Amino acid sequence: MTGNNISRRRALLLTTIALPSFWASHARPSFAAKLRPDDAYASLVKARQELQVASDRYLPKKDWEGLRTYLTDEAVNMNNYDVSAQALLESKRLDAESKKDIGTIRRYGVGADVIIMYGGLKNEVDEGNESVSYAEVGKFLRGASQSLEEVLAICRSNGFN
Repeated sequence: MTGNNISRRRALLLTTIALPSFWASHARPSFAAKLRPDDAYASLVKARQELQVASDRYLPKKDWEGLRTYLTDEAVNMNNYDVSAQALLESKRLDAESKKDIGTIRRYGVGADVIIMYGGLKNEVDEGNESVSYAEVGKFLRGASQSLEEVLAICRSNGFN
């Protein structure tokens, strides 16, 4: 195993442990409490679209600088996933089983997968990573998108559209 693979694994491990904990501890519950469930759902739909744009526009060209900028500046809804998800979990629109299925970073569910995969994506295209892996970026984009789609499907099963 090369040193680069070890550092990539270490970075992924740190991302899956430290970053979600950071997001959870810095979640803006006051904003989540004010966000209407329909607006939170709409934000997650837009977040899925943002991931699709990132995949279509930057991945084929291997434009890591463009992807990095996009994820930092333009993926507003995806970067606020935690607030939107928290608003949905606090609402009465989701039944107890659905809330459990979505989960949080503390109570694992598909919502945690979204956070972990998106954190891995941002870590992979980070400026400090000198050898960005096309396969890893694709894997993280697909994983975040698929997990987010599962969250949206759970919401749709509770009457969101």
